[in-house]
Amino acid sequence: MDESIIDVTGQSFTLPQSNSASRRDVPYWGHEYVSSYAEINNAGKEQRTFYKTFRANFLGEIYMDIQGNSNYAFILLFDLLNDYENHKDAARLELQLKVLGTHYPKTKIYGIKFLIQKLNARGDNDAIERLRREENFYEGSYNEDYWKLGSKYKTKLNLGNDDVVLLNKLYNPDNNFFNIEFCGLEVLKLYLVAIKRLNEIYQKETSTLDAELIKIADIIAIQHFKFVKGSGNYKYSLETVVNEMHSNIFKHCENAVREYYGHKRKLNTDIAYTSIDINNEYHGKLIIRLQKALAIYAPTLSYPNRDAELELNAQNPARWKIKYDELTNVYKGDSKQFVSDFIILGNLNKRNPAVENIFYEASKFMAQYDKIASLRLYIYYLHYDLKSVKFDNKPLAKTIQKSLFTTNEQLHNFQIIVSEMVNDKELDKALNAIPKVYAAKRKKIQIDRDAIQQVHEKHSGTVELLNEYLKDEYEDETTAFKTEEINADEMVMEITSKTAGQEISVFNAGISLTQIQCEILELFVKANLTVYHHDIEIFARSKGVFKNQLIESLNEACYDTLDDVLIEEEDEYYTITENYYQTIVAK
Repeated sequence: MDESIIDVTGQSFTLPQSNSASRRDVPYWGHEYVSSYAEINNAGKEQRTFYKTFRANFLGEIYMDIQGNSNYAFILLFDLLNDYENHKDAARLELQLKVLGTHYPKTKIYGIKFLIQKLNARGDNDAIERLRREENFYEGSYNEDYWKLGSKYKTKLNLGNDDVVLLNKLYNPDNNFFNIEFCGLEVLKLYLVAIKRLNEIYQKETSTLDAELIKIADIIAIQHFKFVKGSGNYKYSLETVVNEMHSNIFKHCENAVREYYGHKRKLNTDIAYTSIDINNEYHGKLIIRLQKALAIYAPTLSYPNRDAELELNAQNPARWKIKYDELTNVYKGDSKQFVSDFIILGNLNKRNPAVENIFYEASKFMAQYDKIASLRLYIYYLHYDLKSVKFDNKPLAKTIQKSLFTTNEQLHNFQIIVSEMVNDKELDKALNAIPKVYAAKRKKIQIDRDAIQQVHEKHSGTVELLNEYLKDEYEDETTAFKTEEINADEMVMEITSKTAGQEISVFNAGISLTQIQCEILELFVKANLTVYHHDIEIFARSKGVFKNQLIESLNEACYDTLDDVLIEEEDEYYTITENYYQTIVAK
């Protein structure tokens, strides 16, 4: 028999063939448990827009490669089930779900299960038995709980049967934070404690959490879905909505762990049901109690281990500021320990694209307490800055330089160390040389000040002669010295790159970008492609432009290349998707 023909109760349908020409870039959508079509509301604008194209193509017999982003397929599964409630054509639904399972295999088992539920509601036992035989779909023939959290973590968390059943109402969220194993386990433990606490609260009121969730699901089934109480669809929706509420409670628990561990991005915990009765029962009663429980139990979480710290800092480029504030607030004069603590903090941020800023800020702080410690920290700043995408080479402020160097000779000595490190990148050599800034005596330049005075006023000749000396002794093809006279007794010296004006843009030559646009893209790179509104506002202000104008101009510059906007706005963040960024980078 032709495998492309499915016989459904006497009717024949031809399975459309896959169209490989339908490939295109797919907006990334981190895998999460999709319990209903309403989960599309938790997706970003880019994902929602793509889904419309994906659905239209599917119904038009064009099957897109979603590149592992299975959420799109599961949303479509629930979308097709919702369509069935309108057309009531079981044969049509069966064809659609089989085609969906063929092209997106992860949905197959769930599609069969839901189809059997629909057929059972119709009392079509013959169709159910036929489907079971065709798909070899019998109890025990597949592991429905394979992706669920209780089964996955039963051994690792030493879970009892009740906890396994409870966690098996959930699927692996599969987001970046939860996928840090340490963080995922802490979320699971907090969830179990929170559920236990909610049950204790409701038992005092002669109820249970399950009873309260069913009460909410009843309101949703009747008011939102308009199902008749007691009908097959009503009963099915109760189970679906209760699981959806458990998933939402789990998100609240994960957000509490994220907050405690300094992970700024939070999950969207909004639900799709907005009636007053639903809001009163769910948010007004249950979620308020949940939040009180989380406020009590979140501080009991274990402190992240080293692996978790590395990953959290990589995902949150500004997370180091929490530890920075702790270390600076408790500083009692032990500069050696202070430097050691920041070296440890730097190591924990070695995968953080903004790691160099830790040492720059620490160096500024220490300048008022210990000069050698401050200069050591600045050398660490240069060490990491030299490894970054762009060598910023930020000099210390002139006021800080004045506090660190009491003579021009000391400043000169330090700038030589910096220049040599920029060239040879030898960290230990530079660190070992720091004490010599204040101890060593270098040869002095003999200057006839009387002769110079006849040519220039004050001591401008000293500056010129010193510049000539530095140029002869230390300047090379890549590094230049610049000396500025503050007054008769003070000079400030800076090292600059001769190639600074010859930088080659890392971005696609076909995209015409201004200097400001390149700089804001570098800001995104250092923040893992996600930047706070506030940070963009500060950057725009510093450049004398409006924030929205800057974002729109960059989106417009990249639109012809991407056929889409580059920068999306999500809550309090601006984000760039990884595949879009890679598209605009020069190959």
